[in-house]
Amino acid sequence: MAEAEKGQVRTMKAGDIKPPWEIREMPEAPPLTFKSLFQWAGPAIILGALSVGGFEAYHAGFMGAKLFVGIFWLYWVSSICQVFLNQEIARYTMATGETILQGFTRLGPPRVWAWVSAIFCWIQVAWPAWITGAAAGAAAVFGFGTWQAWSIVALVAVFIVFAASRYVYNTLEIVMYAAFVVANAGLAFFTITMTTPAAAAETTKGWLSVGLIPAGITLGMIGPFLLQPAGGFWNFWHTYWVREKGMGMGKYFGRVTGLAYKPEDIRRTGYIFDADNPVELAKFKKWLRLNNLTLIVFFIILGGVFFTYFASMAGFSAKTVYKMDVPSGWKIAIVLAEIFKSAYGQLGFMFFGIILIFALFDSQFSIYDGIARIWADAFFIEHPDTFGKRSYRYWYFVVLGALVIYGLFGIWLKTPYIVWLIANWLGTAAQAYITFMVITLNRKLLPEKIRPRGVSLWVNLIWGIILLVYFFAWTIKDLPF
Repeated sequence: MAEAEKGQVRTMKAGDIKPPWEIREMPEAPPLTFKSLFQWAGPAIILGALSVGGFEAYHAGFMGAKLFVGIFWLYWVSSICQVFLNQEIARYTMATGETILQGFTRLGPPRVWAWVSAIFCWIQVAWPAWITGAAAGAAAVFGFGTWQAWSIVALVAVFIVFAASRYVYNTLEIVMYAAFVVANAGLAFFTITMTTPAAAAETTKGWLSVGLIPAGITLGMIGPFLLQPAGGFWNFWHTYWVREKGMGMGKYFGRVTGLAYKPEDIRRTGYIFDADNPVELAKFKKWLRLNNLTLIVFFIILGGVFFTYFASMAGFSAKTVYKMDVPSGWKIAIVLAEIFKSAYGQLGFMFFGIILIFALFDSQFSIYDGIARIWADAFFIEHPDTFGKRSYRYWYFVVLGALVIYGLFGIWLKTPYIVWLIANWLGTAAQAYITFMVITLNRKLLPEKIRPRGVSLWVNLIWGIILLVYFFAWTIKDLPF
């Protein structure tokens, strides 16, 4: 491990653009027990609850109702690739304490990749496509207020809730945990009570039909499956939640506080551990295993596959059992709620509506948090002379406020399914970009003993190429605009 002496501080060179990393002891990882799995599952649960969002509420049920359950095997493939990508994102952050955006700024040319990432992120996911869908569903289910009014209240609530928090991340984790439980348990219960054994069998058969491409399906219908359970910059934000949770070297960094509390110091330069020390290396690998285990359980199995399976079954059952036409977009929530109204009365209608609303409202909290963090990184890290006089927390809330204002204008786009679909189209290019950048970063700068290799390296590279090729094919063939 290349080191340099600076008085009593050992450092390691990390590219030619930014200062070197200070060598510091890797914090002790918790034991891999059932208790610690839940204790450290926060970043994975946020991703899992975030994945119970647009695709699951907008697209999965719609595709099931179109009898395209045979394409859901692709969800499994995408999910496996997501684990490998998020492993590499967490690898860098747990090894250095830096976010991957800070890592990107260590790659040449200077001051390019931070702003490319921040602008790309805004273009892909800053649209209020999730919260307006939830608001439209709320207005229809509860029978009062317009969807515009519900959207405005929800957008402003995101800012107020975060501003009043002791730590923004802790509040986000609680909100997403609640949404995770309510959405998953509620949808599973209602779908089981509405479906039939035959519909359940056909849905399951579709999920297991590996390699099948149903007749009549389009590139636009398939595209969102390549980004599940998260996709694009949703994966990127895992870097922030891992650090805020204090995993690995992230323990040495300050956190984003609410406006009523003193801002904490967030360093522009991270640390590195001595990867040549077997004890230190073992601790790092333990952190990596813990992160991967939480991702598999809470992000992939429970947050992704579990919810999506029942959403696809609900759509398939609505069409085959109840002979109902299921539209795309947020209106599917109303159609499915109508089924439960016929079985359980108005109470069933409202309760199922609440489940679907939870599945969408929670997404906006994590989306706005992620965008605010990536832009705060760009301001604070890349321009210390211009913007460094203010705290990281200051820029976080400036951007969060700008997002809310932007969303207040954006809601007048209504809730078109096409806006959500365009976000997915851009997401295929965004995820390819993030994948190639993270692999380059980890291979180039991390100590040799902790660099990605073997299966992780090749899965990421191959899937990144597939996404990029699909983006161009989707653009040319299906004209997503």
